[in-house]
Amino acid sequence: MRWLLVTSPSFLPLVAALACAEGEATRPEGTGVGVTTPTSSQPTSTTSDATSGPAMDPTSPATGTSTSAQPTETGPEASTTSGASTPGPTGPMGPTGTAGPTGPDDPAGPSGPGVTPSAGGAPVAPAGSAGAPAVPTDEPAPSTGVFPEGVTTPKIMIVGDSTWAGPGCYKKYLLQNLQDNGYTRFEFVGEYTDDCGSEVRHSAVSCSTAQQYTRATFTISNCDPVQDYPGMSTLMASHDPDLVLLQLGVNDVWGGSTAASSVLANYETLVEQARAHNPNVVLVVAQIQKIITQNCPADCTEESPVNPAAQSLVEAVPAWASGISTPESPVFVADLWTNSSPCEANDCVHPDDAGAQRMGDNWYNAIKDILPRD
Repeated sequence: MRWLLVTSPSFLPLVAALACAEGEATRPEGTGVGVTTPTSSQPTSTTSDATSGPAMDPTSPATGTSTSAQPTETGPEASTTSGASTPGPTGPMGPTGTAGPTGPDDPAGPSGPGVTPSAGGAPVAPAGSAGAPAVPTDEPAPSTGVFPEGVTTPKIMIVGDSTWAGPGCYKKYLLQNLQDNGYTRFEFVGEYTDDCGSEVRHSAVSCSTAQQYTRATFTISNCDPVQDYPGMSTLMASHDPDLVLLQLGVNDVWGGSTAASSVLANYETLVEQARAHNPNVVLVVAQIQKIITQNCPADCTEESPVNPAAQSLVEAVPAWASGISTPESPVFVADLWTNSSPCEANDCVHPDDAGAQRMGDNWYNAIKDILPRD
């Protein structure tokens, strides 16, 4: 600043003005009294896949539900312990049992994870998921674009054989995965309570086949010839699900005499029956797990030969799903085959605890992008 010697009071205002102008010319831009220096910050988004959701309500009754026992095998080739049965090398299995090479049965076995895109672009879900009735909240759930507007807490119905019914208990691992990852907006509905204490309702019947579920009601001659079980059309009317998880086919291909095309035709009938009740129903159809139905080796290895009819069915499912899926009622595919192992099952069919955890993970992966999450 240049200083002036002022000798007269009349020059004081001029001096003050000059000083002010000089200060403004030298002040850094954006500073000074009453000026806020802007700061930019990027929006922060946090997503947790390990947020535990609220506990489910295991006591919510489902309309028309029953707690009738699963069929019990009495044949010489099967023994039942605590509701689970161990199939003999060739004979039919019991409640959660499997049929021998010539008869249908319901085995459970290890399953693989992930979703394999179905041929032709049909929606395919990663394999994995389960749960018990969730506690609805008042806030609307974000839509996944899969369910119709207004379906914020989908009702899920499990349909299957002993793989779903037990004895593997993998439904509890599916439920745990959902709860641990913040899913609360779902409710499992069905005819029966779980066999392993996780309170997951389901409509799976041991020893059953896809063909049997196409009837309004059915009996299982090789396991329980007296008890009547509801088929798909009856179950849809009783429980009105928004999402059906279908895991059938093991007993259909058990003896190797049923072609994949016949099993797929029965799958298609089940889809049509579900849509007849709910035109917007969403379905996830499993590619069944790897199984050995002839002479389960004591020294089972990953190279042990699996049932070839099961493999043929698994390979045909994605293209079939692509052809039957619609925007209004999508059909997804749960890949339970790829990472499964018959060695994670004491009978090479029904999963042990390791196989059950794997199957639960795979079902979770299959439905995690379908269900709404808070």
